[in-house]
Amino acid sequence: MKFPDWQREKWSDCAKNPVIGFYTTPECGFAIGDPQILTPGQFDSKWHAFYHGYYENFTPYYHHLVSEDGVAWTLKKKWPWKVNPSFLFHYKDEWLLYNTLLCSGEQEFNRATNIISVRRSRDLENWTEPEPLLWPEFDWELEYMPVNYTSIEVRNPCVVRLGENHFRMYYSAGTVMLPHCGYEEPKYISFADAPTPFGPFKKHGKPIISPDASVPHRNFGAGAIKVFGYGDKFLGLYNSIYVDESGYPHSAINLIMSGDGIEWEEAPFNPIIPPALGGEGFKKEFVYQLDLVRFNGELRMYYNGRNKWHDGIERIGMSSIPDDPAVKKLWDLE
Repeated sequence: MKFPDWQREKWSDCAKNPVIGFYTTPECGFAIGDPQILTPGQFDSKWHAFYHGYYENFTPYYHHLVSEDGVAWTLKKKWPWKVNPSFLFHYKDEWLLYNTLLCSGEQEFNRATNIISVRRSRDLENWTEPEPLLWPEFDWELEYMPVNYTSIEVRNPCVVRLGENHFRMYYSAGTVMLPHCGYEEPKYISFADAPTPFGPFKKHGKPIISPDASVPHRNFGAGAIKVFGYGDKFLGLYNSIYVDESGYPHSAINLIMSGDGIEWEEAPFNPIIPPALGGEGFKKEFVYQLDLVRFNGELRMYYNGRNKWHDGIERIGMSSIPDDPAVKKLWDLE
């Protein structure tokens, strides 16, 4: 497999990182992340950012920001939605927002604390109520690492269009509790296919990416993935979860490629966006989920980073690399 030349030293961090922070003074445990970005021309003449976050007594909100340059952002609106990581997709004349929906362990969803749902909008302002699409069913999806509570999840949706009547949702399931943090991250990545972007989704039924003791940057959890086209191949960017020799957890962004979107090969130079590890700044210990967009001769990757373990704060930063025309989003705007 021939990988794009995306070694970590090729990426340039934005000088103004983190480009999206908090509109109040951040306190321990505040977290925003999993950004979804629209560039000028995809909706109107502005940049748009969407992301979930916890602050103000850790109440969940979903945010919409606008920008003239993709660096300096203004809060446009926030909704008091009980959501975690989301994914923005365009289909015909609608915007589809696939949410990780926070639940209360309802029996109908196998006691899940997170399921995947979808909201629809034509104007990015008014959204329908969430429609449940995917929830845990298989033993590996129901896995959790108990501490003081049970966390049963499917989460982190990423939807791609593979044909006229073929849509694929990549998602994360199962959880591992991070030592020294007190919260969980995904253990596995899999997918489900459907004839429409609204389902019905038929699951692959087994993980396609799992923890692997022989892969140092993925020895604890698979994290979550975003999938793009790359010529006649698939390109994946995923944030793996690993534990270092001292027993402390981290996350990094890695490049993988595939011929069919199912069997994936790791780039030999992974990770491509690692945490700072011992340095300073917003991504000292963790680099999490992302979006990749094309603008003005470069590819920009937006992602959230965390500066500490249990008392960490998460904010959103951006790194860039020269454009690669082979990269494309797999939706109906390109």
